[in-house]
Amino acid sequence: MSEMVSIQIDGNQISAKDGQNLLAVAQHHDIPIPSLCYHRKLTPTGACRLCLVKIKGMGGWVAACSVDVADGMEVTAFDDELEAARRDILDYLLAEHNASFDLSYDDAFRTLVARYGLDDPSRRQFPAVRKRRGPQVDDSSPVLTFDASKCIKCFRCIKACGEVQGKHVLSMAHRGLRSTVVAGLGVWGASECDGCGECIQLCPTGAIVEKPNRDRLRTAKPDGRVKTLCPYCGVGCQIELLVKENLIVRANGVEGVKPNDGRLCVKGRFGYAYVGHKDRLTQPLIKRNGEFQSAGWDKALELIASRFKAIKKRCGNDALAGYASAKATNEDNYLFQKFVRAAFGNNNVDYCTRLCHASTVTAMLRALGSGAGSNSIEDYETADCILVTGNNMVETHPVTATFIKRGVAAGGKLIVIDPRWTPLVRDATVWLQPRLGTDIALLNGLMNVVVREGLVDKDFITHRVEGGMDAIEALKLVVADYPPETVEAITGVAQGKLLTAARTFAKADRALIASGMGCSQQVTGTHLVFSLINLCLISGQIGKIGAGLNPPRGQNNVQGASDVGCLPMSFPGYIPVTDDSHRKMLAGAWDLPHDTLSGKVGLTTVEIMQAAYAGSVKGMYIMGENPMLTDPNLNHTRESIQKLEFLVVQDIFPTETTAYADVVLPGVAFAEKNGTFVNSDRRVGRVRKAVDPPGNARQDWKIIRDLARRMGCPMKHYNDESEIFDEIASVVPFMAGIAYDRIQREGIQWPCPTPSHPGTRTLFLNRFNTPSGRAILQPVAYVPQNEKADADYPFLLNTGRILYQYHTCTMSRRNQALRDFANRSYVLMHPQDIKRIGLKNGAHVMIVSRQGEISTWLRSSDDVLPGELFMPFHFAESPVNELTRDELDPESKIAPFKLTACRVKAFHD
Repeated sequence: MSEMVSIQIDGNQISAKDGQNLLAVAQHHDIPIPSLCYHRKLTPTGACRLCLVKIKGMGGWVAACSVDVADGMEVTAFDDELEAARRDILDYLLAEHNASFDLSYDDAFRTLVARYGLDDPSRRQFPAVRKRRGPQVDDSSPVLTFDASKCIKCFRCIKACGEVQGKHVLSMAHRGLRSTVVAGLGVWGASECDGCGECIQLCPTGAIVEKPNRDRLRTAKPDGRVKTLCPYCGVGCQIELLVKENLIVRANGVEGVKPNDGRLCVKGRFGYAYVGHKDRLTQPLIKRNGEFQSAGWDKALELIASRFKAIKKRCGNDALAGYASAKATNEDNYLFQKFVRAAFGNNNVDYCTRLCHASTVTAMLRALGSGAGSNSIEDYETADCILVTGNNMVETHPVTATFIKRGVAAGGKLIVIDPRWTPLVRDATVWLQPRLGTDIALLNGLMNVVVREGLVDKDFITHRVEGGMDAIEALKLVVADYPPETVEAITGVAQGKLLTAARTFAKADRALIASGMGCSQQVTGTHLVFSLINLCLISGQIGKIGAGLNPPRGQNNVQGASDVGCLPMSFPGYIPVTDDSHRKMLAGAWDLPHDTLSGKVGLTTVEIMQAAYAGSVKGMYIMGENPMLTDPNLNHTRESIQKLEFLVVQDIFPTETTAYADVVLPGVAFAEKNGTFVNSDRRVGRVRKAVDPPGNARQDWKIIRDLARRMGCPMKHYNDESEIFDEIASVVPFMAGIAYDRIQREGIQWPCPTPSHPGTRTLFLNRFNTPSGRAILQPVAYVPQNEKADADYPFLLNTGRILYQYHTCTMSRRNQALRDFANRSYVLMHPQDIKRIGLKNGAHVMIVSRQGEISTWLRSSDDVLPGELFMPFHFAESPVNELTRDELDPESKIAPFKLTACRVKAFHD
């Protein structure tokens, strides 16, 4: 910890950390030294010169942003000379600015111009200077506009792009008065800018502004500002929504708070327009004679209750099932699983984690006692080594990727394991590109090197692993079969790269693993995650700050939905449904008879659909999920849904799934509700209402509550969402110390067992959550998967996500800005394969698997290996999951979305 020193600013005695930036110290103590180029997240440049101060003992004046404090420093921040100089400097800067200010921006430049009286043109000394030739405005980006006539060359946008986001798209071109900020080679829309908008947020003059709603806010300030959480991926970024006339008109990242510290991605900054979209569901719909007709809430809920009760009476409790939602709040999901368990009388409740991270959770619970990420997102910036496997993090978790890039820039090592080239490879120390389906062989090969070269952490194994050094003998026997030459033959990864990766990871003081759905979405997914855990354990890279295993969650509340009990095998808090004593306790907490709750493990997502096909599940309630695009083997899923006697879907838009519903209920979007989400590093954060929902759409938890009452299973009366969360905290031990009043500014990471507990940044520091407190090694061998390429199906298809669209596009495709970046399906194929089979880049093609066929457009790319394909699953017109299998991992019951044998042919065939 830095030593505290004492300094004086204008005679005021101030304590500060030795070596802290002088301007930062002044700002912290509300001393208004003016500045435009400085920002606490950027290295200081002193470019604007407005923060000039006098320091006793130093010759001349110095920029406060370029000086570190030292004990006894005496600073003059304000006197007549300094203020006159600042006025002149600001006047010079104003000469390069077109002096046009929009009320929509609280920009620092306009504020200073008014502060020094230069908003009166008669007080200015310097005429406007002529700048570069040609157009002053670059409007080519889908999401922003750059106006060079408002740029004062403060460098904040350039440094924000490079230092904060790690993208380095912006630079300065030309010289002298003609110098200007450019993106790429000079045209913003043709550059690699991905629209994160960091430059917009940090621009102090309004030279870079966003396009959406620009005209709406040009001459008027917003009506209000509301801090909430981003509705997209599991990073859980804090955002500030600006609202005007009940519409969201801008989103900013919230500075100075975790986890994002102001950073956003293109979806977080520009993906909000769907909330006010014309397609929103606004009233209940009941299907009659194949057509949907509007209905009142009472009529819709009475119909649902009567049909569900009739099925339950005729066919038994197990004939009903529910899908919860990773998009809904903890409060919504908690009441949903409570409804299924109490009103349906079974544990047939699941949600999309069964399609993404079920194998991760299964393996981590068994080996470590907890299925959540062990570290904090900010740890990626300080780890000595980061291993990213099966996760295209730049596109799937963009803000987390910025922490990784900053860590690499500071000297950290990065290992990427992925069968496809991803943007993070640019920053990697080594990239391991295994053939699809060979990951376990690769990981066993890494462990073979760790064991063979004596890099095992014997002290960690002795004190923190079940069985101590005896336990590692079984692992040694397994990994002995995977020397580098054998691994190269299986995976295609060169021996030298394998050795480099193993040594880099095991020798690091602190190493993190970030896994992804490339690992989990396989029939061997649970075993693959066991292998990752084994690698952590034998290297001692877990159970300490900055080291561990972390599966970044794909949706905003995947973690929370599991935490509050939307799983068929466990109650809230991951307590097994087979635990008799807890089942009775929970029934008492819910004011139910002690024998009400079932102790029978329920059906998982895919099993529910299989049961519907078989006729044993006859009624379903789906909240905020779209299985008609997300489930594997969609043709089979379609047949299963069509066999249901009664289907209820609760959502904010018509979807591919609502088309099959008997009743559709209009819920509300994230910006229309209060509640909480839990992000990837277990941070419970606040969600706040910013706008009113459209039409007769209702709060999701209120719909569930009212339906429960009609089913004869009344729930407690909740006045608001905070009371639901209080109940969650009372039955989930690791959330017991969290309440709304504690998370007003920043979330708290569970476990947080008491109201005085600060939360837990890193798991497993002293013990694992197993009965013995020790982790359990789970040695697993590589077994070739059953799905193989052959003469009829010569390619192996991998699926995944892209930056600009999100899951089934229900939200993201209803934003013009995101559509402008990417709005069409495609399949990547290696150029050699395209030539070999006689197709052309850009061709319209059919992809055919044993399960089905779809059409898409061919894109030539050496990002994939010969014989392998990659296709995003977002687009409904090319529903990739019509191709994928519903074969399940026997332990986690997840489907193998990442490995499908197929063939490709021209569309006209």
